[in-house]
Amino acid sequence: MTVKKPLLRSLDRFSTPTPRGRSLINSLLDKLKPYLGLRTLLLSLTAATCGSLVPSVAMATPNGTWLSQPQIRFHTSNNTLDQVMATIKSQHYKTVFLDFRNVSDADQQRVSQSARQHQLISIVWVQSPQYRSLTVQQLVHEARYGDGIQVDDHFFSNYSLSDFYALRSQYNKQIFCSIQPFQASQIPTSGCNQLDVQCYASSGFQNCLKLADRLKAVVSLSSTDTYRYIERLGGRTFNVFLWPYSKQFFK
Repeated sequence: MTVKKPLLRSLDRFSTPTPRGRSLINSLLDKLKPYLGLRTLLLSLTAATCGSLVPSVAMATPNGTWLSQPQIRFHTSNNTLDQVMATIKSQHYKTVFLDFRNVSDADQQRVSQSARQHQLISIVWVQSPQYRSLTVQQLVHEARYGDGIQVDDHFFSNYSLSDFYALRSQYNKQIFCSIQPFQASQIPTSGCNQLDVQCYASSGFQNCLKLADRLKAVVSLSSTDTYRYIERLGGRTFNVFLWPYSKQFFK
């Protein structure tokens, strides 16, 4: 559509204010400035206040993960041990639990040293000691190259509290204790440097979390089951049993 020039000239009179109109506009703006500034201030304060009221999402904190005897043998023989430890550390774990059953002294020392070089605490996981009828003195010997020992649900099911306190008196490094939820009444009153509860099953998972909270314990997750619930942990600390198998590690 073509607009005729007389009409355009008429519109110009409205789009371009006269000196008197310009004076009125400026006067009005001067009067509104304090209110405009107050509105801006109030909007800023409201945004800041609302932002502070939004709750921050607590993230679960990695604590430890386990390496089984087959994994240790595989990675020591394939010279991939440092790669494993570096990866575990990069995922913010602090501790690595090590199954040293039938692993040579030289390899035990090598694995423990690799963990320390990557700022990881090496804890010897003495699995199922009852099947080998290990005495307290033998338990101490089993953990000679680590920074500590882990006694788990098998220990508490097959050894007495007197055995635990004997271990505590003879072993001068850290003792990490691990239980299943039904073993809460078997926890020693003292001597565990760290306690974790094995929340490995989907059934009863929320109750297991409540128990861990009551005991002030680390929550241990199963990599094949309850690890999928990690977002439910909130700000809790967790372990993962166990580290991915060798085939998965190299995928």
